[in-house]
Amino acid sequence: MQQSDSYHANLRKDSVQVLVALLAFSAGVLITLVVVFFAASTTAAEESPSLFRHASSDGADSPSGRLLLRMPAKDQTVGDDGPGQEEGEPPAEPNGPGEEGGDDATFFGESMGGAFVFIIDVSSSMKVADMGAGEDWNGNANGSMSRLDAVKTELIKFLRTMPEGSRFGIVWLAGDKNNPPVTDVWKSGEMAICDTATQADAINAVADQQVWGCTPTWKALKRACTEYPDEIDTMVFLTDGIPVPYGEGEWGQRTHAGAALSDFPGWFAGKKAYGCKLIAVHVGWPSNHQMNQMITDFVQRFCSMNDAVYVRK
Repeated sequence: MQQSDSYHANLRKDSVQVLVALLAFSAGVLITLVVVFFAASTTAAEESPSLFRHASSDGADSPSGRLLLRMPAKDQTVGDDGPGQEEGEPPAEPNGPGEEGGDDATFFGESMGGAFVFIIDVSSSMKVADMGAGEDWNGNANGSMSRLDAVKTELIKFLRTMPEGSRFGIVWLAGDKNNPPVTDVWKSGEMAICDTATQADAINAVADQQVWGCTPTWKALKRACTEYPDEIDTMVFLTDGIPVPYGEGEWGQRTHAGAALSDFPGWFAGKKAYGCKLIAVHVGWPSNHQMNQMITDFVQRFCSMNDAVYVRK
C-alpha cells in the first residue's frame, strides 16, 4: 500500500514538471514570435519611402524643369461644355544663352556690349605655351595652351555670344619692316555689324589667324583710335610684351614704349569723352623675371594713364 502511494505521488510530481516545462516552452515560442513580428514591422517602416512636406524645406516637390502656367482671360466662362478654349499662339519661351536680350557678352571676365574694338597681339611671342591646360574654341582638350590659343578661344567665345546688331572691329598687332604688314585690320578698318554671316566670317578669321613679326604697339594703338569712330563703347588692348622694336621708328627719336604711352591719350580723347571703356589685357607668364616685370610695368602704366581696367591672364 505504501508503495502504491509513493508511486502515485511520484507520478503527480512528474506530471506537474512536464506541464511546467510545456508552459515554459509555449511562453518562449510566443515571446519569440512577438519579437520577430515587431522587428519585421520596424524594418518595413524604415525601408518605406517617405514624402517630406514642410514650409522650411524648399526642395520638397520642386519641379524638375520650367513650368508654363496658362490662365484663362477674364471674359472666359466655364459652361456645360467645359472651360473656354485659348486662342492665339502660346507665349514665347525665354531667350537662351547667347541670344539677343540676355546679358552682355564677356571677354576675359569683362562685360562688353554695344560697339567695341579689339587690338589683339599676334606677334611671334604669342606662340609661347605658358597658359596651362584648357579647351580650345572647338572643345578640344589642350594640355599646354599657347597664348594665342587661349586668346583665340576667348575671342571666339565672345563673338559667338555677342548680340545681333553689335558693331565691332579687330586690329591685329604684329609685324615689322622685315615682316610686313606692320599691323593689319580686319574688314579694312570699318565697323562690322554682327549678323549670322558676319559673325561666321569673324570667327573664321580669328581661328585662322597666324603670328608674325614683332610688336608694333604704337601703330596698332594709333590705328584703333584714328580708323574707327569715337562712338565706341569698349576698346580692348591685349598684349603679351613690350613694344618692339625698342628704339626709334616712325614715332621719331623716342623709345617705342615711351611714344606709345605719350601719344595714346591724345588719340583716345574723343572716345574717352564719349564714355568708351578701356580694357588692357596682359597675357603670358615669361620665365624671365626681369622681362615679366618690364611688361607688367608697361601695361600697368598704360592703364593708370588712361583710366583703363587691368586684366592679368
